[in-house]
Amino acid sequence: MRSKMEHPNNEKRTAERSSTQLRTLVQVKEADDVNWKEITNVTTVSRNGAGFTLSRRCSVGRLISLVLPMPVEYRAYDHKAKVYPVLGLVQYCNAVEKDGFETFHIGVGFIGKDVPESYKADPLQGYRITGVTDSGLWKFTESESAFKPRQTPRLWASVDVTISLIKKDRLPSDKETAVTNNISAKGLSAICKLSAEIGDRVKLACKEYDFYAIAIVRNCKPADNGNSIHLEFLENSFPMEKLYAERAAAIMQAREALAESAEPVAEAKVEEAKVEEPQDEPADESTPIAADYSSAGFELLRY
Repeated sequence: MRSKMEHPNNEKRTAERSSTQLRTLVQVKEADDVNWKEITNVTTVSRNGAGFTLSRRCSVGRLISLVLPMPVEYRAYDHKAKVYPVLGLVQYCNAVEKDGFETFHIGVGFIGKDVPESYKADPLQGYRITGVTDSGLWKFTESESAFKPRQTPRLWASVDVTISLIKKDRLPSDKETAVTNNISAKGLSAICKLSAEIGDRVKLACKEYDFYAIAIVRNCKPADNGNSIHLEFLENSFPMEKLYAERAAAIMQAREALAESAEPVAEAKVEEAKVEEPQDEPADESTPIAADYSSAGFELLRY
């Protein structure tokens, strides 16, 4: 098994993420008249992003469209609609090969449903995240250059850890349990209630993966439910191969489940959301209608 990964330099998460059994219709636009669609399971979801598996690669920094039956507590708009159309900015694309078959685990940050003018002009335009809106979605801007992968790529993964602040005065250390937002061989980010300053040192423990390290705080900012803390390990490297193996196994299990239960992608339906391909008959009051997203790459007038 081998893993190839891409991640953006500014990947962050400020919202609660949870595992899910949602299904989504994903559409990727390659040119004005060239696009492809795939229906897949959503493995993790939050108010500002989601993770899922596709059979094709998606370039980091590209915009893709999703339509899914998003839980109302994770919606930034369309709270009463049956389905939730949203544009996602690709944050990572992890290629995993097992038994000669390759799939891609994709992570996207939600930017809303308003289509950028630059995307209408060029669907291959790249973008990068610049901050968070008041509604919890990501702010973004056009990228002037292509994305360059990190030397130690990050994986969006929720891992239980314990973080203890090392105090210079030798008083009892503040200790907090936390769940990681993302993790790499050389560091991680997590949301916790620990109050730390840039440059502080902490002890990090992860019993699940038998990993213990001294780390330095590289950033600490207020976030929902605590502080978003970014750590760099000073000596030891996190055993990423264990995470890769678990992720690959989960991807293959999801694919096998889809193969057993789903129709071919071209004919499949998202049962939970009752998502169907656009029809030509006139709408009635019982049929939820979305805005015309054809220029966004949604090309779905009816859900």
